Amino acid sequence: MTSILGRFRLPVPHVYLIAGASLGGLLFLRHVSSSLRADKFRTLLSPRETTLLELSGDEVKKLPYPPDALPGARDVDSPYGSIRVYEWGPEDGEKLLLIHGISTPSIALTDLAYKLVQKGCRVMLFDLFSRGYSSGPSPHTYHYDSPLYTTQIHICLLSSPLHWSSFTLLGYSLGGALAADFTSYFPTLIHSLILIAPGGLIRRTHTTWKSRVLYSTSGILPESWVERLVARRLYTGPEEARSIEPEGDGVENAETKTTSRGDAVYSSSHYALLQGTPYSTVGAVVDWQIEQHEGFVKAFISSIRYAPVHGEHERWRILGRNIEEGKGGLKKVFVVLGEMDPIIVKDEIMEDARGCLGNENVEFEVVKGAGHEVAIERAGEILTVVGRALGKW
Repeated sequence: MTSILGRFRLPVPHVYLIAGASLGGLLFLRHVSSSLRADKFRTLLSPRETTLLELSGDEVKKLPYPPDALPGARDVDSPYGSIRVYEWGPEDGEKLLLIHGISTPSIALTDLAYKLVQKGCRVMLFDLFSRGYSSGPSPHTYHYDSPLYTTQIHICLLSSPLHWSSFTLLGYSLGGALAADFTSYFPTLIHSLILIAPGGLIRRTHTTWKSRVLYSTSGILPESWVERLVARRLYTGPEEARSIEPEGDGVENAETKTTSRGDAVYSSSHYALLQGTPYSTVGAVVDWQIEQHEGFVKAFISSIRYAPVHGEHERWRILGRNIEEGKGGLKKVFVVLGEMDPIIVKDEIMEDARGCLGNENVEFEVVKGAGHEVAIERAGEILTVVGRALGKW
């Protein structure tokens, strides 16, 4: 773990004691302060702009997430950093925008995307800021929150050679929370909404005291400590390399760890995302981001703190009112849940979603035997729901 997470080192207290007692210490602190100000406005570059340049062709092919993993790749410049976007399928096909979860980039939805294209759809996927091959802003400058992610979605849509004025929005986990949030603000753009194991209505009672302390914005822990601890929690490498075991109710472990709550179990860290590429697993992709993407852990922490993951009942109520009042073409929200998901507990979200959206405005599909990885491992069942939402296959 030391070699892999070398840059996530806890500070040595003696350095601060010595520095604080001398003129040299004052100069040192001034230098650190200046560096922090510089970092505040710095773009956190993706591996495409850093380590990828140093690899041979064979090394690139063996990456857990190779840069040519999906068709129709483009890198879109933006004021917040470059965004990796994929778009392919028939130009006259039904348009679907897919948003991935909190830790695994867009290739997590590879199987579903290909199945949709086979049905004649036009799909667009993108890596959220500071995931995969997308760069991102420093969290010191911008919170990874609803405004930032909403802006990113618009940038991706506007980068297309086609006109995405009306489309289906599908989001998984954090992506589901972002999809519901986006639709509540821009109802005229979305004619179908499919949320898969979505965040947004997660009850805070499932957050442990350790997670509350770790992700607190009060400065209880130095940020460098928080980054190191989170990196260790996310890392899925050899068992002997782990220093902190995952918590069953920690939302940050939803896509990468094996754990349980009662009878609920999820384990997707070893699931292969790309056909014929056994080393492209969820766990390997997350580890690669920890090792090679300077913004990944920082953005992850900021997303836990500020993204619309918990307590978004009012936005969901607005979404329900928009349906009732006929704003836009959306008639119903389709929610897909894993029967055994310990993060998005089906009984809880079904109760809360009905309360926010109205019984007639939401339809649930519970996938038997599935956990939180339902969008990754059960694309066939998801495809059926999409077909029902579109009134097609």
